[in-house]
Amino acid sequence: MFFKIVKNDFLRNKIVTTAVFVFITMAVILAASAINNIANLIQSMSELQERAVPADITQMHSGEFDQDEIDQFTEKQRENIAMQETMVLLTFDGSNIHFGEDQTMAGTVQDISFVVQNKKFDFILNLDNEKLDVMEGEVAVPIYFMQQYDLKIGETITVKNGEYEKEFVISDYARDYEMNSSLTSSKRFVLNQADYDEMRKMQAGELEYLIEFKLNENGDSQAVQTAYIEAGLPANGPTVGGKIFLIFNAMSDAAVAMVIILISILLIIIASLCIRLTFLATIDEDLREIGVMKAIGISKKDIKKVYLNKYRIMSVIAGIIGYLLSFAVVNLFNGNMRLYISSDLSGNLKYVLSLIAPLMIYFMIVMYCKKVLKRIDKISAVEALRSNIMERGKNRKYSFPLLKNKFFSTNIYMGLRDVWKRFKLYRLLFFIFIVCTFIVILPINIYNTMNSPEFSTYMGIGKSDMRIDLRKTDTITEDFKKLQEELKNDSDVEKYAAYITSSYQVKNAEGSWDYINIELGDFSVFPLKYLEGRAPQAEGEISLSYANASKDALNKKVGDEVVVKAGGKEKTLKVTGIYQDITNGGKTAKAHTSLGINKEAVLWYIVSMDVAPGVDTQEKMNYYQTAYDSAQVNDIKEYTQQTLGNIIDQMSTIVIGGIAIAVIIIVLITALFLRMLLSKDMSQIAIMRSMGLTSKKISHQYMAGTLMILVLGIIFGVLASNYLGEFLVSMAMSSMGAAKIELVNVVWQTWLLCPLALIIAVGFTISVSCKVAVEDDISVVLRS
Repeated sequence: MFFKIVKNDFLRNKIVTTAVFVFITMAVILAASAINNIANLIQSMSELQERAVPADITQMHSGEFDQDEIDQFTEKQRENIAMQETMVLLTFDGSNIHFGEDQTMAGTVQDISFVVQNKKFDFILNLDNEKLDVMEGEVAVPIYFMQQYDLKIGETITVKNGEYEKEFVISDYARDYEMNSSLTSSKRFVLNQADYDEMRKMQAGELEYLIEFKLNENGDSQAVQTAYIEAGLPANGPTVGGKIFLIFNAMSDAAVAMVIILISILLIIIASLCIRLTFLATIDEDLREIGVMKAIGISKKDIKKVYLNKYRIMSVIAGIIGYLLSFAVVNLFNGNMRLYISSDLSGNLKYVLSLIAPLMIYFMIVMYCKKVLKRIDKISAVEALRSNIMERGKNRKYSFPLLKNKFFSTNIYMGLRDVWKRFKLYRLLFFIFIVCTFIVILPINIYNTMNSPEFSTYMGIGKSDMRIDLRKTDTITEDFKKLQEELKNDSDVEKYAAYITSSYQVKNAEGSWDYINIELGDFSVFPLKYLEGRAPQAEGEISLSYANASKDALNKKVGDEVVVKAGGKEKTLKVTGIYQDITNGGKTAKAHTSLGINKEAVLWYIVSMDVAPGVDTQEKMNYYQTAYDSAQVNDIKEYTQQTLGNIIDQMSTIVIGGIAIAVIIIVLITALFLRMLLSKDMSQIAIMRSMGLTSKKISHQYMAGTLMILVLGIIFGVLASNYLGEFLVSMAMSSMGAAKIELVNVVWQTWLLCPLALIIAVGFTISVSCKVAVEDDISVVLRS
């Protein structure tokens, strides 16, 4: 009998039942996809790490060094070090790499190096996560460049530098654990040993070295780094720990997973509210039937089971379908993971973990249904047969009389008045509109922030029109001086500032020595936004990045002192400010020029500039790129997009998905809410129609009230995405070195385009829903 009742209920409410079913399925799909994405990320990172065997400590170095000293140090540190290997890199400027029809890689922000496969560890893999084995005359291209320049296997690249010129066939793509991410500023092309030896013999590229250490299982990384510094071993370049590479590899996919999880949580909350709306409408419609069932002796438990079984069956079927579809949907989000981390995402872990979503949603819906169904306990058979007791309560004082209306038409006024008098009923819809707006606006704001020139301030560089990076060459010092002289006399340049970054030793919180990258220059020309304090302006002053100042690093606050070793002497510097920086693991610093350049450990030279009003920035960039072959000239927006390319691409997918999900949610919820509302107001609607009001005018009343709730929901939703969204994003980014993100709010998008799209979707839904309900036969309604 109960099965027949459930079946009949399905048939009686086909549209609503289908809508709720789709909604639950969508909640399961998103939740399972998010869990699936995380499971894939964990599994893929583990597999990539196992196959690539990355270094635990990587010391980048340029200049001469003695490998015997490194070997002796390794032997002394055998309790910590398992293996040591030095990779020799032949570094080229992007303009030396030619492909296609007269195209080059000039303008890339990445350092390009050619290497051969390592023998012990830090292996560069192919897309099947197998060690690359490159034949003579061939080259394996980093995935980053394959994407950026659309390079395909079988095509050729030509390396030209001085007298050296050779064409290589692209045989594979290189999956590089240490240098995969766009946040890592170097990329490695893999050659055959014979081609590499020829290239090195002809001195085609600048020599740089990666001095790498693989630690024992219980090896102390900090002890090795400290001993390395104290031994005075080569360190003309940054030191990078293995954890940084792990963070860089996982960051873009982890960011996507977090956004999906956030949307999934909001979706599950909305699913609960959706069930509540449906229950209220159904119970209200079936009030007399409930009274009859009670009158003939059916127990409360059995009556509840009638309604509960429907949602149990629906949740099970939706859970199974959502679970299965999630494995297809997740491919929309993990394309970056499949390319950069693992092409084979098979394994049982994701299937088991993804089951959490449908099971969790099933139990949540059943428990919530039981809670809502407690209302049936309050319904007595006599009252149910006599009247609609769901409306019972205290009589409210008559307010907002129609005679006092001076601004709106009668129908609009009645709609707004209804919202005020029954706001408790509308507040559910109000909350859902806020959440839907949040789901749309937050991803858009994040996307706009990452695409904004202002995002450069989170990368430790001030906002400017152009940025020139000078590559390490024999003439780099002379080029740097020449460039500054030319800029000084260039009337097209409004202002410029030159910066030199060197590696220094700094005393850490434990009293031992670490390396720190310190930038020297005039930081007042292109100022940063400081979390605390200000930029260094006088002798003996330094500012630290948020990651460097944290308790896990130097543990310093504004006003504290930092001891830096420069020119063989220890100098005590006062911390004047703390800024945000997500580059180089977030650990950087800026100091007054009085500290002095560490000439033996200069890492890079940078010049930032603003062009004068009316000057074509692109033309000026082309001029300096031509004038200085070894330079890398970019505008700040291009620099940011190249550095954050993967994350920006992933976020664009989230933006589209968020808009689609929000529109579906808002249409479904509005339809369900109006079904409940119109069901409750059936007698009132019939009376209004019998008095001569047309269906169109009655529809306008409901449209006015619902749209007012939508407008209020949009306002609160936008404000929530701006303030609460900033808090959530800052919390997520704090581990990367940015503790206070200010989201970019594009006014025409957040206050015009998105609200207009939501208003159109809701307006259409109201129009269709009201047309169906309001035009029912009033004689049938009045007789009932």
